Amino acid sequence: MTNTTNAKPHFQYTHLLLLSSLILLALVLRVYQLDTHSLWYDELLELDVAQGPFLSIGPQLPRHAAMPLDYYLMHAWIKLGRQEFWVRLPALFFGVLAIPLTYALARRMLNRRVGTLSAVLMTLAFFAVRYSRETRPYAMLLVFTLLAFLGLWQVYRTHKMRYWLVVIVGLSGAALSHYFSIFLLLPMGLFVAIHQLYHLKEFTFWRHTLCFALAVLIMALLFALNGRILVLYSVSYRFSNVVNQPETLVLPAEEKPNHGSGPPLEPGFFVTDVLSPLSTTIPTVLLWYSAFFLIAVLSLVLHRSASTKAILLLLGWLILPILLIYVFLLHRGTFYATRYILYVLPAYLILVAYGMDRLAGFIVSAMAKGPYRQGVLTVALTILLAPALFAQVDDLRSYYGADAREDWRAVGRLLYNHAAADDVIMAIKAEPAINWYYPPGATPFETYSRSDPVNAALRQYKRRWFVLSSYSYRRDENLRNWLAPRAAKIVIDRRVVVYLQEEGKSAGDMLAEVKAFNLPPNAITYAHLAEQFKQQGDIETSRAFYQKAITLASSSGLKAQYEARLAALPHLSDTILE
Repeated sequence: MTNTTNAKPHFQYTHLLLLSSLILLALVLRVYQLDTHSLWYDELLELDVAQGPFLSIGPQLPRHAAMPLDYYLMHAWIKLGRQEFWVRLPALFFGVLAIPLTYALARRMLNRRVGTLSAVLMTLAFFAVRYSRETRPYAMLLVFTLLAFLGLWQVYRTHKMRYWLVVIVGLSGAALSHYFSIFLLLPMGLFVAIHQLYHLKEFTFWRHTLCFALAVLIMALLFALNGRILVLYSVSYRFSNVVNQPETLVLPAEEKPNHGSGPPLEPGFFVTDVLSPLSTTIPTVLLWYSAFFLIAVLSLVLHRSASTKAILLLLGWLILPILLIYVFLLHRGTFYATRYILYVLPAYLILVAYGMDRLAGFIVSAMAKGPYRQGVLTVALTILLAPALFAQVDDLRSYYGADAREDWRAVGRLLYNHAAADDVIMAIKAEPAINWYYPPGATPFETYSRSDPVNAALRQYKRRWFVLSSYSYRRDENLRNWLAPRAAKIVIDRRVVVYLQEEGKSAGDMLAEVKAFNLPPNAITYAHLAEQFKQQGDIETSRAFYQKAITLASSSGLKAQYEARLAALPHLSDTILE
């Protein structure tokens, strides 16, 4: 005879141990190489605002289309340290916190197995790991979204009014994290409205509806207190016209409010930019995820049960914000970034986990009975989960091995080592990067976005550093052409280049100075300088720099390319004869 009194605590202890192990694994995956790469452009935009005076943060945020909570947090956080590892820790904390919250939500909505599967998928999800490692508000938004849905589910599951406090905290935190939190109100509002329609004569449900209205009002007040209510009204008014005038979605880019085309109007977009981030970049395993998602959806038709309500809420949470974001960006003519949909990831993974659980349950019912059911169920779930885990590990391996977006840290070190106190640093559209990594050259954002300030600096300073990047390319093309015969070009990476130029000196003079610099240990830096030395006729230095580039090359193909260029250099005897 089984001792059920002892079995239940043992069962709970096992799940607690498993969840703790997942949290530890999530922490390891998010801490690993956290400070390997430089802060990238978007992180630096936020940090540049956050490092300023507290009262100046709010007025700067409208131009960044940002809400203040993460900025205020970072304002306090960076007073304790400025290292890449340190400033990324808050996002990491929220990213790890999403694991137990996903488990708690899935367990209460469906069952404990689905909770465990969802937590496993969230732990290893490349999409979640990536945005738990950046100084941006998206991991924070994810956590507040989870809190809001967990609270809402508990409200209607238990009818305890205290859970409305969780909903209000979740929605308020989400509102203070990002504008797109407003799109959560549609699936949540529909959930509340449907309950109300089915229980018009029950006072408890009227109380719930009033509490939801209070949560919406608090969100509106938060937007108003941050000076966004008129902007939201104006934007939403124009956006609402799309319902009556859908042809505005296909207007030419120059006729849209933000003068861009927005996300593409093609079905393939939803595979590459929506489904792949939510699941995996590996096509066969993406189909694997999709199959379980489809099983979860079909269970609505094939097996009506207590899970129906949960699945409908999850589908609303997943689909409605994605569609609203897509249509909004298409209407505005604004670029789409996958990070905008991170806050729907738990809904998708819980549905996938539920599909796995349903299929495993079917397998067990067909193959095993009695005491073997639990063992067969565990084996079936492990087999069904394995391809998803292998795919995520593969995506994570590629992510960890990828080059940095841009190496602003190397720019800062170069300037610290070689810029003089009376030099001017002109970072076109990249002032925040210099403000963070080289404070002596700090200037307000977009100081040098126009020709007049650049010309004024040229007249005032004799020695000049120009920091140009892909973020400024359209604006600085003429400047690049002007610098070409006058400056030494130090390529930092594929996106960032630094020019050193001085009044009265030629490019050759500047290269002679750069030859003695402590340069970033990048193959691309040495290869580009080697080519410039070759053009100046300094074959010996060109040869030395190509040899250094070969040593630093990150791939065999790049190494072979540099070796070919080195071999093509004229021999010293040939240059003497010439």
